[in-house]
Amino acid sequence: MGKGSRAMIESGAVICFGNLGPRHSMPRPANKQNGRAMESNDPRVLIRVAQAVYPVCELSDDSRRRLAEQGRLDLLKAGSRFAATDDASWLTFLIRGEITLVSEKNEKEVVRANSPRARLPLFRIHPPGLYAQADVASVVVRFGRALLHSLTAAERSHGDDDEIVMTGQHDPVSESPLYQRIYQAYQQDELELPTLPDVALRVREAIRDPDIGVKDVAKMVLADPVLSARLIHVANSAAYRRDTAATTVYQAVTRLGLTAAQNIAVSLALKNLFKAEAPLLKQRMQELYSHSSQVASIAYVLARHSQGFNAERGLLAGLLHDIGVIPILTFAAQQGALDHHPVELDRTIKRLRRITGHLVLSRLGFEEDLITAAEQAEDWMRDDHEAPDYADLLVVAQLHSHLGTPQMQHLPRIDTTPAYRKLNLGEFDPQHGLAILREAHTVTAAIQQMLH
Repeated sequence: MGKGSRAMIESGAVICFGNLGPRHSMPRPANKQNGRAMESNDPRVLIRVAQAVYPVCELSDDSRRRLAEQGRLDLLKAGSRFAATDDASWLTFLIRGEITLVSEKNEKEVVRANSPRARLPLFRIHPPGLYAQADVASVVVRFGRALLHSLTAAERSHGDDDEIVMTGQHDPVSESPLYQRIYQAYQQDELELPTLPDVALRVREAIRDPDIGVKDVAKMVLADPVLSARLIHVANSAAYRRDTAATTVYQAVTRLGLTAAQNIAVSLALKNLFKAEAPLLKQRMQELYSHSSQVASIAYVLARHSQGFNAERGLLAGLLHDIGVIPILTFAAQQGALDHHPVELDRTIKRLRRITGHLVLSRLGFEEDLITAAEQAEDWMRDDHEAPDYADLLVVAQLHSHLGTPQMQHLPRIDTTPAYRKLNLGEFDPQHGLAILREAHTVTAAIQQMLH
């Protein structure tokens, strides 16, 4: 290895995701293979990379450390190449230089270090004919794919944290007092869970009755004057407007359609679950509902443009996806943690929202597809099935809702996700988002307005 290559590694500049601190001396390569200089691995370098790349960064500290201990750092000579099929057992990340991915049809994608794309694995699929070529001397880090899947499954199979808590492994989140109190309340079934208003429960149950009619649903909605007025307002919104206005609940249900009216009625009733009296809790609930309604409006439009989806069910899925945060916020407010431990609370929410969401939706009797959507709404690279589902819809909707915000720098680009590919959503611009949403901005705005 030449002096320039050694300096590139030792300077700390090989890591494009932040300052690594002291220089990391690297020994001479042990061997060469396919034009690669195989480097001895400094665990400090690998751990820093693991903290910054997706999906490795989603693991707990201990799991990231275990993965990094078995990872490796490789130097690629300019012009060297390697096939995707030979790299299938690894998640490979570019941390220095520039690499061009070339498909069997000679389609090319240039990946540069220190770019959002570099935070994702070079190969997300491994078809024959796809290969990577180093345009300049470059450095990649490789983590074992099987070990990553094993660690991820272990964390998730125990509600993200059971295994860590049970084994006593070091994890800052699960060791925090607030997390432990909330987790204990969850285990002992002591969390205060939200409940739907009676009219929403009756309407939701009616969805499953094949003999229910428009008059029946209209009669149920009429039992709640506020809900009745809002449903009529929805029927006259830009999303459903016709030449003549709907003036009665019966006309509104007829215009919307039976299934749509039922899903919308439940969606409108959900706003009551986000209400609170205490100022701090009220603020957090309003922020949560604002995000949920934004995601719901985007999911509604995406569902209208994607085969196999019901737009109103997409709306409902969007409003429900963060419902597991409600009991966490309620408990935290009772513990006085909203103002004293906001960072600790946000980390706890991130860790527990999946299991508390499953608990709430199961208790409320929602269907499996909506429960799965809520659980996996933040699994950005999920690729469980070839056919898209409502979880895929929410992945894209959530990422789109973060466009132009600071959060986006920590998230993958929409068009790099399997959900985007499966939904076949067309043109995407990193600055302006999906073309279909730009074209349907009037409908999106109308849906958001109706939810508030």
